[in-house]
Amino acid sequence: MERISLFLARSVSAIALLALAAVYAWAQAPQSGPPPASPADRGLVLVELFTSEGCPHCPEADALLEKMYSEQPIEGAQIIALEEHVDYWDRPAWVDRFSSPAFTARQQNYADAMDLDSLYTPQMVVDGLVEFVGNNAGRARATISALGRAPLPAVRIAAAPVSPDAKTAPVGPQVRLEARGLAPATLAEVYLVLAEDKLFSRVSGGHNAGENWPHSSVARWVRLVGRLPAGSKELSLIATFEPPQAGWRVENLRLIAFVQETESQRIVAVGAAGLADALPGFRGGARPASSRALPDLPGRVPKTAAGSSNASWTLYPWSASEAPTAAAQAEGQR
Repeated sequence: MERISLFLARSVSAIALLALAAVYAWAQAPQSGPPPASPADRGLVLVELFTSEGCPHCPEADALLEKMYSEQPIEGAQIIALEEHVDYWDRPAWVDRFSSPAFTARQQNYADAMDLDSLYTPQMVVDGLVEFVGNNAGRARATISALGRAPLPAVRIAAAPVSPDAKTAPVGPQVRLEARGLAPATLAEVYLVLAEDKLFSRVSGGHNAGENWPHSSVARWVRLVGRLPAGSKELSLIATFEPPQAGWRVENLRLIAFVQETESQRIVAVGAAGLADALPGFRGGARPASSRALPDLPGRVPKTAAGSSNASWTLYPWSASEAPTAAAQAEGQR
């Protein structure tokens, strides 16, 4: 009995000493934590910002988006940023050079899906699911971090193979879009976006007249390139698009592709690639620049805006009856 007690006492002492040594070693070791996740280990998140150079509260939101896009500071999330300039801040005497009715129409689709009463800027929309005031940095980080934990399937963007049997050349550059693991609950649409980095404006009119304003990931156009039935598991299609306009720098252009449910507007899959990376050897073939990019994305008429005391964002400045038509705006610019 005494031998058993002595054995147990020695065993307990040995275990205690080992535990104490382990604690001491842990305390002395550098507490740097695990290495940060590489881009390949991060969940893709699409972050859209509806903005305008005529909006007084948009410079701060644009700067926030650019910082998150360039620094990728949110652990576990790979941010695919998209800056979309709406046209309802434009006036006959001054027009945001990046604006288009197509981006306003896209914002309206979100307003309809989310049952919002009005359009406003700056507005940030993450993965087509969550919207909030675009200069709210805390809300942006929390939302992106949460959605990054449920990564979306990646859309691969690559050069389309050239068929040796093709009798006619394509009318423009072509890319193949591929994705797996999809499961849209409803009919889904496939979009291709051309975005440009490292842009700079000296704003000559509107509320921000006189300001110098850098931009990144500005949407030049958005194109509907295909549709997928509900429940589709895979995406594989070839998209043809027009060459960049003169003045658009090929080295700063990116292609962004995403699949989006038509009813909920939820993003189902997303991907991005530099234009030069997706199309090696592409050197442009640019067409003359127009005074304003006009994407052909269809949309709806904006709702009437209501007043608000929120100093961080600004509602649509016209009612539907007061908003000038595209034809009227064009006439006013002549």
